[in-house]
Amino acid sequence: MVRKTIVLSREQVAKEIDLKEIIISIEKCFAEFEKGKDLLPPKYIVDLPGGIAACLTGYTKATNTFSMKMGQERKGNVERGLPTIFSTMNLYDPDTGELLLIVESVLATMFRTAAAAAVAVKHLGREDVETLTVIGAGQLGQQCIRAVSTVRPFKKIFLFDMRQSQADKVVNELSSEISIPIEVANSETACREADVICTATNSSEPIVRKDWVREGTHLSCMGADLHSKIECEPSLLPRCRLFADKVEHCKERGESSQAIESGVLSKDCYVGSLGQVIIGDVKGRTCNEEITLFDGIGLGVQDTTVAKSIFDQATLKNMGVHIAFC
Repeated sequence: MVRKTIVLSREQVAKEIDLKEIIISIEKCFAEFEKGKDLLPPKYIVDLPGGIAACLTGYTKATNTFSMKMGQERKGNVERGLPTIFSTMNLYDPDTGELLLIVESVLATMFRTAAAAAVAVKHLGREDVETLTVIGAGQLGQQCIRAVSTVRPFKKIFLFDMRQSQADKVVNELSSEISIPIEVANSETACREADVICTATNSSEPIVRKDWVREGTHLSCMGADLHSKIECEPSLLPRCRLFADKVEHCKERGESSQAIESGVLSKDCYVGSLGQVIIGDVKGRTCNEEITLFDGIGLGVQDTTVAKSIFDQATLKNMGVHIAFC
């Protein structure tokens, strides 16, 4: 008998899915990816009259599942009173071809990205960190606060956004959920005071300046997933020990891509991948004075891993609508 497909909305994911479980899954995903048994086809982007569509796929041997995510961006939707991004993700059994899960994936992608930032902090941040700074108070920034705050015993969190009203709103919303004090600050103060900086913006201009980052800081840079995007001043990057989710991809469109193109960084600037650090093939932080930086552009296998974690949690909790397509 063909299994029924679980269909989940963003609201259901927000209310019922445990982000801590996703962090555990993403950590395993980074490690398993280095074994070379997963499948990661190229990202496919279609230019349409109204905007773009992007398709990401991935198969992971550890979960034995395959996912396909389709995202649609329409900047003109602002005037229509609609979200600028619509995205869904399907999860399949690769042996039978059965469709296991359909999930609204804007939030699922935020979970994936924030979980990756948290795993990087766990493996590259100093043990004695006290202050977390998050740059960006949008959906990703909110999830980064939730995720990263679980992997170290932070005593204070700074939040910066160009829209102070948005930052104030996020602090009010999260203050009842997170016991760590959260304070809105300007970008310079937030960076200078930080032991960990997590960037979560769509910026095409540098926000984090070279002279604002002190020795011993770790940065998880999660917003620059296209060559046109940049969150850190290029002259900061040579001060850092650099790690990627996938080195080849990050050189083309990650945080370092513009610095490599301009000659500020060499093409061999990355020490290795975060997965290599996790499995012990590459040394992560070598001393407390070192600045480490994780460049996370996102991989299809991470989407697959998140979808499988959501599917497992939804099955256990009997969540969503269950549909028989056959």
